[in-house]
Amino acid sequence: MNAVRSPGGARVADLARATGTSLMTIRRDLAALERQGVLRRTHGGAVSSPARGTRLPFAVRLDTGLEQKQAIATAVAALVPDGSSVILDNGTTCTAVAQALTGRDLTVLALSVHAAAALGECPGVRIITPGGQLDGDELAWTGHRAVREVQEFRADVAVLGVCAWDEPSGLTATSMHDAEIKKAILASANQAVAVTTADKFGSSATFAVCSSDVIDTLVTSELARDDHLWLTAAGVKVLDQDA
Repeated sequence: MNAVRSPGGARVADLARATGTSLMTIRRDLAALERQGVLRRTHGGAVSSPARGTRLPFAVRLDTGLEQKQAIATAVAALVPDGSSVILDNGTTCTAVAQALTGRDLTVLALSVHAAAALGECPGVRIITPGGQLDGDELAWTGHRAVREVQEFRADVAVLGVCAWDEPSGLTATSMHDAEIKKAILASANQAVAVTTADKFGSSATFAVCSSDVIDTLVTSELARDDHLWLTAAGVKVLDQDA
């Protein structure tokens, strides 16, 4: 996926050499990714498909950076005191956080089916879910009803997923619905903890969420030094799990 994002895309032969797999395997994988809307196949190769304001399908993101997301989730779990109330955003890193919180004495407003299911794997967490429309790919609740439920919930800690984050724009989201949910989350929590892998930095999406100084803590991995500097200057406490 990274290779096909480069100008001109990537050729099948180059991808086979880079991954040590056969041409047939590469063609099969490209066909699968094309069906998911990640890329578009060309004669002898493929080019990136998603434009600004879109994101990769949930299933594709779920299998990416698993070890990093688990390390982030473990660190976030240590920041959440027993007995507290939590708003847990949607996204693959937040799903990993849900798995790390399973069995704890917590009240969690889970904003996706994935997170709610992970929290329910063993007894302990009191799980609350909003109503409203479910996004077909993310299985996350969206719309005015979900926003109202978030606004009526008072959380000690909000765990916020990240679509894109850069110094000029702050946090941005790939859809208007997601931006509205994230704004409601931030307004309803005493402490905001953003969770993401480092690939979300240095880019912006279409819809504004908040300036960087609204976030209390960032839990991430392999963050570039320049990004660390401007985040710290904005007042964000950065916990880099690979530092």
